[in-house]
Amino acid sequence: MAVHPLRYTYFQIPASSAFPNGRIAPRPVLSLSLAKGPKRVSCYAIIDSGADYCVFPLSFMQSLGLDPLIAPIELTAGVGRRGLPTYFADIVVNMQNAVEFPLYAGFTSGLDHVGRGLLGQIGFFDRFNVGFRLCDKTCYIEIPDPLPVPPAAV
Repeated sequence: MAVHPLRYTYFQIPASSAFPNGRIAPRPVLSLSLAKGPKRVSCYAIIDSGADYCVFPLSFMQSLGLDPLIAPIELTAGVGRRGLPTYFADIVVNMQNAVEFPLYAGFTSGLDHVGRGLLGQIGFFDRFNVGFRLCDKTCYIEIPDPLPVPPAAV
């Protein structure tokens, strides 16, 4: 089993009435390559223990040559949003050139403005042991060998 440390990435959050000077948010971000057949998209994704599954911007789905009009769909909710269509497809993910695995991923227009994906419970946390150390801004990912196949969603 290999353990990969990952330093957090710092994001500048604009000023608001709650934080007049803005703020800096440290987040665990992975470099990924998403593939469907010969088509690939390089991107980043935040490790998000609050996300039910792995989800990416809808524009990535289109870049991979996948058609949302024929994809299975689920209406999803996030902070302040309900009923946002999320389209699903089987893809292959290469994570930081350390491991490659198949993933049943969601794609939604709700992440198009963010330009990054979210790695959630189904597809990521059910495959990898992840430890967070916010005090030193580091995340640790254990990559088992062989990589387990996650259980089917219940």
